[in-house]
Amino acid sequence: MNGGSRNNENDSKAEEGSGGWASTFLKIAGAVAATAAVASTIYNVAKQAEAGAAPFGGQQPLHNHHYHRHHQEEEVVILKVDGSLQPKIASAGCGGYLSSASQDWICGFVQKLMFTPTLTSDETEREAILRGLLWVNKKEKKKVIAYTDNEGVENLVNSGRICKDPLIHRIRDLLNSDEWEASLRLISGVENAVADRLAHKAHSQISYDLEEIKDPPQNCLMHLK
Repeated sequence: MNGGSRNNENDSKAEEGSGGWASTFLKIAGAVAATAAVASTIYNVAKQAEAGAAPFGGQQPLHNHHYHRHHQEEEVVILKVDGSLQPKIASAGCGGYLSSASQDWICGFVQKLMFTPTLTSDETEREAILRGLLWVNKKEKKKVIAYTDNEGVENLVNSGRICKDPLIHRIRDLLNSDEWEASLRLISGVENAVADRLAHKAHSQISYDLEEIKDPPQNCLMHLK
């Protein structure tokens, strides 16, 4: 009887020992699983931050690559143009150049124009503005400020007055195009010295095609910033 009672007591202790070990194992396993879950969450958040995603439904930060590219594409560029007419040698031409907002040279152009006895200096200036804007537009610039030293032409373009001249209409259409933000402003002859020299250079051209100039000519260097 005593032996049976002792055996029951031992069996009971064995069961308690077994239960305690199982309980401890489950607790450890649970802790390991929780740690793994936390590590997985931290890893996912880190990957989201790397990819530029907004963690936990937050707002996407503005300082991403797309924002910077878009911002750079919309940098303002400056276009200065001038026309040149020399009736004595029956020649006409135009020229101009593109610079950054800080007036650093980007590139220039010259183009010889068809000469007729009735051609006026205002007409060569209109050609210079039109051809300069078309040239810059092909470069897919998004913001451009064009400058001319011809007050009469600048005033006619910007006044919106009724005008039958097709050149003025084309200039206005370009300035108002949805493809970019463009405007035409007045500048003094002194400030437009580089464009003036480029326009004179056009007289020596053989072709009537627009020629792009990579580097500024020597006689323009002293007038560039």
